[in-house]
Amino acid sequence: MSLLITGGTGFVGKHLLDVIVASTTPLALDDVVVSSRSPQVTGHDVETVTWDVTSDSVPNLQVDAVIHAATPASAELNARSPRLMFDQIVEGTRRVIEFCAKQPDPPRVVFTSSGAVYGEMPPGVTAWTEDSKLAADSQDGNNAYASGKRAAEAMFAVAGGEGVCRPTIARLFAFSGRHLPLDKHFALGNFVRDALEGGPIRVRGTGTAVRSYLDGDDMASWLLLALSNEASVDKVIHVGSDQAITIAELARLVADRAGVDPEAEERVMIEGRTTAIDGRDHYVPSTDFTKSLLGVTEVTALSESIDGMLQRRRQAGRFRA
Repeated sequence: MSLLITGGTGFVGKHLLDVIVASTTPLALDDVVVSSRSPQVTGHDVETVTWDVTSDSVPNLQVDAVIHAATPASAELNARSPRLMFDQIVEGTRRVIEFCAKQPDPPRVVFTSSGAVYGEMPPGVTAWTEDSKLAADSQDGNNAYASGKRAAEAMFAVAGGEGVCRPTIARLFAFSGRHLPLDKHFALGNFVRDALEGGPIRVRGTGTAVRSYLDGDDMASWLLLALSNEASVDKVIHVGSDQAITIAELARLVADRAGVDPEAEERVMIEGRTTAIDGRDHYVPSTDFTKSLLGVTEVTALSESIDGMLQRRRQAGRFRA
């Protein structure tokens, strides 16, 4: 099987390549091509192609499968320029479908959508199920990212019905892992950075928001298993952990794993501020259907994943041990 990974230099793409190169994927891959606006893939011997998926052109390649992960997961962009965020998702999807239409046979496609499509959880709900029909309010401009992902899902569904491709919609939630940026809007990345700098770990909000975190390698393995499993065609799957944790608990866990002085008066600081990039109050998936369909499990515990994040940065020499 030949595989194209769009957005191959982002968080998802990096973990996919790590898992593929480590030969821990069930796929028999003859060729892997990575596309990005600036395809600078280091440490892996794979073919790269420069492709901005929002441009008018598509690359002259023939592949059997595509993992489309070229959407920016940028809370800042969503808040600053929601129309641009929406357009990037929809236009990128349009070009990927055009690329699929040029293939000799309809390729398998895994589209990395988002759990954000569901909106805020209503009272009494503790985890989104894969068959939930609830959706983020499309009339709220703050939901440009979620609305764009929902529109892209519909585009792939139509393309699948027309025989252009054989799609799986993978709704991604929150992740940990060595490739998670420390300087973006990701709370876990920020906490690891604070811990490596000796603390205090700063929680911008109230700390009561609820998340769950799947390790990036587990995420990549799940996506590759979905790609290899014909039963997942035309299905919605969840890629994420069902183990809920509050943001305050997460901060304390990072402090523990990093060895931040437990006697420090301000080991974890709860600032109580709210901003436009805070995200959902409760963001946890049910993965029962996905686990049953694909036979996947959560291999790496959150504490172990955090340890890997800390070790990678310390080995790089950017932070003290």
